[in-house]
Amino acid sequence: MAKEKSNEVEGKEQKKEQQEKQQVKKQREARLKKRLKKESKKIDKIVSFPFRSLFLIGSVSGILTFLYALFAQYDTFLMSVLKGFIVFTAVYLGIGILFMLFFVAMAKARQREAEELKRQDEARHRENERSEYESKYERELLLKQAEEKREQEVRKFKEQLNRQGMEQTGSNLDN
Repeated sequence: MAKEKSNEVEGKEQKKEQQEKQQVKKQREARLKKRLKKESKKIDKIVSFPFRSLFLIGSVSGILTFLYALFAQYDTFLMSVLKGFIVFTAVYLGIGILFMLFFVAMAKARQREAEELKRQDEARHRENERSEYESKYERELLLKQAEEKREQEVRKFKEQLNRQGMEQTGSNLDN
């Protein structure tokens, strides 16, 4: 009986933990959606700003031209509307072309910067590879020199042992 109660308690605790984990996960997802929504609104504002401002500038210039033509030059209503429309389209297209040239120039500049960074990264990568190769070559060279030195010392030691062995055998023969 005690085991059954403890199993039931553990099962309830596990369910509670799972529910808490699900709630935390849902809260995280809700925060993420909210943040993404804010970011998308921000991006939309950034994208629509040039077009909205261009339309406003063109509209204001067209309206001012219409009012000037109507009241200052005493043109007819249709002639004033036509002049206002012509100014609006000229300003809209002219400033639009200037905006496009500006954005194209900025895009090319950023592209050049990105290419320059890429070249610098590639050069840095080649330099790192070259230095790794040089250090590997230097280690191998030092290792070979150390082996040669060790072999020379072993030969000298063997020669010394051979001399000492010959001297001892020669002294043993003399005795």
